[in-house]
Amino acid sequence: MSSQRGNVSRTRAQKHKNRFVFKNDLHDKTPQQIKLNAMHVATVCQRCKEQIEWKIKYKKYKPLSQAKTCAHCKERTVKKAYHVICRDCSVKARVCAKCLKSGEEVAIEEAGPTPREEQQLQSEMDRLVKSFSERKRRAFLRYMKKGKKQPVEEKGEQDLLEDEKVKRVAHTRDELLDKIKQLNLAEEDDDDDYDDDEDEDDYSGEEDDSELDSEEEDSQEETKHK
Repeated sequence: MSSQRGNVSRTRAQKHKNRFVFKNDLHDKTPQQIKLNAMHVATVCQRCKEQIEWKIKYKKYKPLSQAKTCAHCKERTVKKAYHVICRDCSVKARVCAKCLKSGEEVAIEEAGPTPREEQQLQSEMDRLVKSFSERKRRAFLRYMKKGKKQPVEEKGEQDLLEDEKVKRVAHTRDELLDKIKQLNLAEEDDDDDYDDDEDEDDYSGEEDDSELDSEEEDSQEETKHK
């Protein structure tokens, strides 16, 4: 029996298996659940991040109804559940906001931008792409809205089968600026190609005019000889 003390050499497969993967939003399409599924867990170590993501995935996550007191600055600034210090203290001290391990011991997930920083970034990007053509501007807005896939570690076949669609996170400011440079270069190439086409058309038009002039001269000489 699997419950027998010391029996750790069971060879049979799991008896009761789920036929379908659990979906936390199958019967719950509330804005709160949608926001939780899209939330990027940051300022914590990898182990704490996996724990919080597991709670979100299986509907065990209990968000805070009001802000908690930070263990460092002693102010009510902790707005994320299971965190013991606020975002600013975690970034400043470079420790995990949940288990308080130092960044030298474990890798800390980088903090995402605050709503105010997102608004500033949005206004800056709108100002930079204002001079773009409509096609380029729409392409950049789609790129910015789509985001990028969140990097994941290597997993087994069973984990890959059970995982839901990969979460996407927002692009960083440097990545957005690189995309703007690419679109600028592409627009300059298009303008150069357009100018080359116009030069070729002018050159071909001059050749056609010269051919017509030569044909008229030949016809005039023939009439004189006659």
